[in-house]
Amino acid sequence: MSRFTETVLRAPRIVMALCFLLCMVAEAGLPRLTLSSDTRVFFDPKNPELHELQKFESKYGQNNSVLMVVWAGGKKVTTPETLAAIGDLTARAWKLPYSTRVESLTNFPHVTADADSFAVDELVPHPDSVTPEQATEIERVAVSDDLVRNRLLAADAKAAGVLINFNLPPEGSKQVRDIIAASRALARATEAAHPGVEVKVTGNVILMGTFSEAAVRDARFLIPVSLAVTALIMMIFVRAIKPSLAILTLLILSSASAMGIAGWFNYVINLSTIAAPIIIMTVNMAAAVRIVTTTMAELGAGRTKLDAIRESLRIHVRPVTMTNATSALGFLSMNLADAPPFVDLGNIVAMGIGIAYVMTFTWLPAMLLLMPLTPAVSRSERLMIGLGHFVNRHYAALFVVTGMLVVASCFWLGKITLDDDFQRYFDKRFDYRQASDFAEDHLTGLNLIEFDIGSGHDSGVYDPDYQRKVAAFAVWLRAQPRVVSVLSLPDITRRINKTINFGKAGDQDTIPDNSNQIAQYFLLYEMSLPYGASITDQINVSRSSSRVTAILAHATASEIRATNKAAQAWLAANAPPQMQAKGISINVLFSHLSWENIRSMIGSTIVSMLLIAVVVGVVLRSVTYGLLSIVMNVLPSVVGFGLWGLFIGQLGLSAAVITAMTIGLVVDDTIYFLLMYQAARKRGLNAEEANNDVFVNVGVAMLVITSSLAVGFGVLMFSGFEVNYALGAQTSIIIVANLFIDWMMLPPLLRLIDGKRARASLTRQTHV
Repeated sequence: MSRFTETVLRAPRIVMALCFLLCMVAEAGLPRLTLSSDTRVFFDPKNPELHELQKFESKYGQNNSVLMVVWAGGKKVTTPETLAAIGDLTARAWKLPYSTRVESLTNFPHVTADADSFAVDELVPHPDSVTPEQATEIERVAVSDDLVRNRLLAADAKAAGVLINFNLPPEGSKQVRDIIAASRALARATEAAHPGVEVKVTGNVILMGTFSEAAVRDARFLIPVSLAVTALIMMIFVRAIKPSLAILTLLILSSASAMGIAGWFNYVINLSTIAAPIIIMTVNMAAAVRIVTTTMAELGAGRTKLDAIRESLRIHVRPVTMTNATSALGFLSMNLADAPPFVDLGNIVAMGIGIAYVMTFTWLPAMLLLMPLTPAVSRSERLMIGLGHFVNRHYAALFVVTGMLVVASCFWLGKITLDDDFQRYFDKRFDYRQASDFAEDHLTGLNLIEFDIGSGHDSGVYDPDYQRKVAAFAVWLRAQPRVVSVLSLPDITRRINKTINFGKAGDQDTIPDNSNQIAQYFLLYEMSLPYGASITDQINVSRSSSRVTAILAHATASEIRATNKAAQAWLAANAPPQMQAKGISINVLFSHLSWENIRSMIGSTIVSMLLIAVVVGVVLRSVTYGLLSIVMNVLPSVVGFGLWGLFIGQLGLSAAVITAMTIGLVVDDTIYFLLMYQAARKRGLNAEEANNDVFVNVGVAMLVITSSLAVGFGVLMFSGFEVNYALGAQTSIIIVANLFIDWMMLPPLLRLIDGKRARASLTRQTHV
């Protein structure tokens, strides 16, 4: 490394020019980055459940919808004036780009019949001329219909929904933007045309757009905030503007280059990968700050600038190499995650770490050599001497107290609930979140569980036994917690039968016993449907299976999983084999995402820990230190997650990658401590003296590492995306817990280990 350093320091301008040129080549890939609006990017294309969803959609059509919730200030929406607004909104919704179907209270297919005729007409055929008496009857019919209540009209009739479905191509980001812009414009136009009416816009197409909106917002807000925080940390520790600019340019160039390389490899940017520049700057800041502060301290000790830079690089090349290697290993382990965005995040950050490592020993020393530097005198030595003496004086008590905290954290881990609320991944800064909360509070749910119920043969959906089983299943679903509405084919059958046989003896609200009669009912029904209405989204082409949709409100991932599992159990116990079905939907996929990623990351975390232990053990030539690094890797996560369980409780998708990501970061302090401790012991210092020496020499370095990482990741807490917020908050807690453990537990542990060795050595000498 000394020969390489000399080369860099001999031609600093050439080195900087080469670094800048290579960074510009890498950054030329930035325009190739694309922003995705597809929520399915969180799933591996090989995911079997994703294939099931695609198969379901090929049979029944896509479920890309916008829900417009009509609200009249708390009054009933079944008044003539509001019905006119709903009718106007419904008619104009057909003109939205890429729309394929519009459902609302006014155009809902209403079956009528008399002795001579059968008809299916819109429930409100002329919404602009409804009388008060007609409005009362419309409300009565709608609220009593399972296919309308809590879906297109609230049970209290105070909110109504206009549901628009769209046909989108894969990765239809532009189409999503067009739909959202047109939908929001339509909502504003409706409010302007009908005073007193509010229209809230939500639905999964709006959710897709919110992913992009949040990514852009995070990029515009969090990256500048991160730069400002980085500058503040540097001013605190470096206390000089020009060296701080050298560090800042290194961090900006390395993060931009990593993103540019991602562009060259056609990476798609999403809400997770947008955090990569922030993480790259955060992870690489500490090493650069330490090299600069050590250089300035060496200047203060009387060295020339050239010698000061040489000495700083000599001191830090080994620990920086190790910490960068372990950090990169931690992020590369994210390749085993099931969610592609986390895989991409890990790879981009690993690239950024590699680029920053090269620039730390090229760009940074070259730039320092070309600028005037002011000598610095360390003012922290006295504080670190005091801390070292305190830890040595009370090492046994500190070991016990810290150990008790670790044990308590193990119990607090049990308070964590691994759960998500897919619909509330965004905070209330986003219109989508506000509209979604309103929709679930006042109208319907936004989480779906879809079932493809087979009959076993063509036209089997008309079989009375099949329909009765599906009807019983629908009744059972409606009784489940969080389920607010269920759509099933037998509901249509019963409605037709009841209308046609109205006034006849017996209970007509049933399913007929004759399959031919049911088939004729549906033939009549389909032929009579008004414009735009269809049942092709409810029955497949061969009429061998039908769709059952359960709508859940305020449901978390665990509740969706539980309902799905219970539904499968009900079908297994009550329906024939051909009717067995597993619930599917994008909500179901997200409900399993946390668990699948946690399961996939367990193995990668173990592998990362072992690889890091091998790196530490080989570099320090000590099996004991390698094993010790494993312990020091695990304990901060235990304490961090324990404190999260004690004070917060719920943790979702971010839990899958936090441990794998932080495992390479928290070992940085440990590496610094062990390197200096080992060097002190080799100089002949005893365990107590070695601990004191470490605190004096690298105590501030450890503080810099912890401060930069904790504050840098803490910036992510300003994100409106819950996954990024939790990732930043929990990582910061783990990093701070790591410094506490490395200062209060590692030194006592080293004294105990070395004390045991000394006693064993003394025993052997005595026996000899």
